Amino acid sequence: MYEITNLTLRSIKIFIRDKTAVFFSFLSIIILLALYFLFIGKSYGSGLDFIDPKLVSFLVTSQMMGGVLVINTLTLSLGVVGSFIVDMEQRRLDAFLVTPVKRYKIILSYYFSAIIVTLFFSFIMWLVTILYVYVNTGYFYGIGIILKVSGLLVFYTFISTSIMIFIISFLKSVNAFGTLSGVLGTFVGFASGIYMPLVQLGSVVQKVASVIPFTHMTILLKRVMLEVPYEAVLKQNFGDTDAQQVVDDIAVYYGTNEIGLFGLDVNLTVLLSLCSLLAVGVLILTTYRISKRMGK
Repeated sequence: MYEITNLTLRSIKIFIRDKTAVFFSFLSIIILLALYFLFIGKSYGSGLDFIDPKLVSFLVTSQMMGGVLVINTLTLSLGVVGSFIVDMEQRRLDAFLVTPVKRYKIILSYYFSAIIVTLFFSFIMWLVTILYVYVNTGYFYGIGIILKVSGLLVFYTFISTSIMIFIISFLKSVNAFGTLSGVLGTFVGFASGIYMPLVQLGSVVQKVASVIPFTHMTILLKRVMLEVPYEAVLKQNFGDTDAQQVVDDIAVYYGTNEIGLFGLDVNLTVLLSLCSLLAVGVLILTTYRISKRMGK
C-alpha cells in the first residue's frame, strides 16, 4: 500500500505541475461554458417567458451543469492518466520495472491518481454551482440533492477513469494523446446531447448516442439536478396551462427523458448497471494490456 500511495502522489504532482496538461483537461469545459453563456443558454431559456426569470435561470443552470460535470469527469481523468503516455515515451517507467514493485501497483497508481484529482475538481465545481445558483437565483438544491449528485460524481468518476485509461492503453505517443485530448471532450459533448438536445439531432443520432455511457450518465445527473427546479415549476400558477405539462415539455427539450438502447425500451438503471460492469471489465483488460506493454 505504501508503494501505491507514493506512486499515486507522484502522478498527481506530475499532472499539477504540467500547466499545459491542466489547461487541456479543462479546455472542453471552458468551451462548453463559453457556448452556454454566449449562445446555448439563451436557447434553453427561450419560450419560458411566462416563468419567473430567477426560476428560469435555475432551470438553465441546472441543465447546463448536469452536462458540464459529466464532461469534467471525462476530461480530467483523461488528463491525469495521460502521464502514463509521457512515462512510457520518455522511458521513465524503466526505473520502476527494475525494482521489486509489482506492475499492477504501478498501473493502479495511475488509476487512483486520476480518481483523486477528478473527484477533487468535480466537487469544487459542484460546490461553485451550488453557491452560484443560490446567489444568482435565491434557490437552494437541498441536502438530499447535494448528496445524490456527490454520490453520482463518485460513480461517474469510476466509470470515466476506467474508460479513459483503457483508451490511452492504445496510444503510443504524446502527440497522439494531445490530439485525443483536444477532440474527445467536444465529440462526447455533441454525441451525448450535452451541447444541444438529442431531440434536435434526429433518431439516428439518438440511437448512436444510446450506446455511449456518457449519454445515460448525463440524463440521470440532469434529472437529479432538475428535481428541485421542476418542483418549483409545479408550484407556479400558469392559468389555463397545466404545470405538469410545462414540466413534461421542458423535460423533453432538456433531454432528461430516457432514450433506451438502439430504440429499445431499456431502463436507465439497467443501462447504468451495464456501464459499471463495462468499467470493471475494461479496467481488468487495461491492466493486462499495460502489463504487456511494460514488459516489452
